[in-house]
Amino acid sequence: MIAYLKKNAGCIIIFAIVAIFSTIVRAYVLQGPHILQLMTEKMGQAKSLFVSQRVIFYNLQPQGELPNETVSPESLKDIAGHTDFQLEQPADYENPSVRPAVIQLDESLRYMFPEAFRSDIVSEHNQRVFVFRDGQTLTVIDGVISAVGETRFDLYKDLLLHRSRERLCERLSQLGIDVAISSLGKFEGHLAFVVGAEFPDETRPQVWIEMKTFQPLRMLIPNSSSSDNVSYLEIRYSRWQEISKIWYPMRIEFMQDGKIVRAIEVNDYQIDPHFAKDVFDIARLKLEYRQPAATPDRPAENEGLSEVQKTIEEFKKIFE
Repeated sequence: MIAYLKKNAGCIIIFAIVAIFSTIVRAYVLQGPHILQLMTEKMGQAKSLFVSQRVIFYNLQPQGELPNETVSPESLKDIAGHTDFQLEQPADYENPSVRPAVIQLDESLRYMFPEAFRSDIVSEHNQRVFVFRDGQTLTVIDGVISAVGETRFDLYKDLLLHRSRERLCERLSQLGIDVAISSLGKFEGHLAFVVGAEFPDETRPQVWIEMKTFQPLRMLIPNSSSSDNVSYLEIRYSRWQEISKIWYPMRIEFMQDGKIVRAIEVNDYQIDPHFAKDVFDIARLKLEYRQPAATPDRPAENEGLSEVQKTIEEFKKIFE
């Protein structure tokens, strides 16, 4: 009888410890809006920021299997026709059976916190301009306004531009991230808050924020057009550096289904520069650049292409 009571008492104590531990863990998972507030406070405040960076486009194809819609590494230089274009073996890709074609271009960014952002990729023969201001976007390729506005590859800016809880919550909600959901997760040895999903669910749009530093680690944006297997773009932020009174990542990687397809490496920056207001004026830019010529719709043109192939095809248009 005594042994039975001791056994029951032991079980009760174990259940009590588990319950208390679970309560502590749940209590430590802050609410999504609170996490985002602490993140924006950690990021710091500034009036404006200019960033000079290198954008690396990875086109990874199996050796000897370069499909028709993908140009060969040898012909890429002929298409580009300028010195900004380089080919190299990516240091972080070790599979010898893969032939990489890497495009490198210089890009300049202008941040006007917290409402405006502009990206300029300008080479000897080509130009891409992307402007975001108060929720409106404009993309111009070679002097012609593109019918495609903001792409998922432009979304990395959102965690860096919106440095207030209210604006960031609103923007993430627009991207389908439920800021009311938060959990704890672990990524590459880092404990992190997950806003938008219950860890380990990675099928929902979500943001990961490092627990100790409150700096963004990653953002996952699923492809809404995917049906059976969820395909998503993962944006990773790393090499955070303090620039005067704000923090900024020196490297940003874009992963498509586990493969790196693009990377950003910061070369230089300037804090609180003066920008002319018209560089963010979307209405004025629409008057300055040509509207796209009307062409018959071809809905089947990109049918069956993967997200990586679509990205390659979209980028190739810059050189046409």
